[in-house]
Amino acid sequence: MDKKVQQPKPHKRRRLRVKFLLKLSAFVCLIVVSIIYLKNYHIKNIYITGNEVIPDVKIIETLEIKDYPSMSKLKVKKAESTLLEQNPIIEKVSIKRDLLGKVRIDITESKILFYYKYNNKYITTSGKSIDDLNNEYYGYPVLINFTPDTVFDSLLKGLNKVNYDIIKMINELEYNPYKAADGTIIDNNRFTLKMNDGNTVIIDTVNIKNLNKYNEIYASLGMDKEKGILYLDTITEDNIYYKSYDTIAKEAKEAEEKAAEENKEKEEKDKDKKEEQE
Repeated sequence: MDKKVQQPKPHKRRRLRVKFLLKLSAFVCLIVVSIIYLKNYHIKNIYITGNEVIPDVKIIETLEIKDYPSMSKLKVKKAESTLLEQNPIIEKVSIKRDLLGKVRIDITESKILFYYKYNNKYITTSGKSIDDLNNEYYGYPVLINFTPDTVFDSLLKGLNKVNYDIIKMINELEYNPYKAADGTIIDNNRFTLKMNDGNTVIIDTVNIKNLNKYNEIYASLGMDKEKGILYLDTITEDNIYYKSYDTIAKEAKEAEEKAAEENKEKEEKDKDKKEEQE
């Protein structure tokens, strides 16, 4: 014999429906209250992290939150896009806000390697070329002359392997291929670096990682007392080739005097030979 299924009582269904409507109403009210709260609640604190080149004030002015407007005025996705568009040095940005009025802006910047004088642009670790229309970037090494694309790419890759603190010690880079006496290029990847401490470094892109040893060599050779030229393109475990400017000047003077003496002797011989012929 089939059992009859007992149907829910009408008043029980009504109670379930009323509970659902009450929960829905409470949720809607919470949303409405939150919107009103955000619309009228102002930003209380702004925290910015990760930025080294771009100052806090520029970020705040770009987002137009200098006067701590209402939270609703800060549209997160739009604000992130605006920062990326107006500041090419920024690689990534994350903006978060909470109901207590706190806005957190986390910035990830590209690092600037040098200023390339040939095209008047700053070159970053990622190879990006950046204009500086507002003169905001300063204190970076300057690559003063044109460098062939293949050598330029090798320089970029090489510098990415060098400690950034060392890079900031460079004042000037000059593309300076090593040539034989007849003008034949022996090493077309060679650069001359003028350091902020007054010394000069000769390096090529093959051995550019040797720059990481600069501080160690600087201390061991007393390069703070006697400035000169350090040849890091020829460094070995047993030999560090370094010449002071005084030694170079002395050798140049001696070579000049020797050349003058040899020239004088040649002139006297030519004179004597001429007299003999007469």
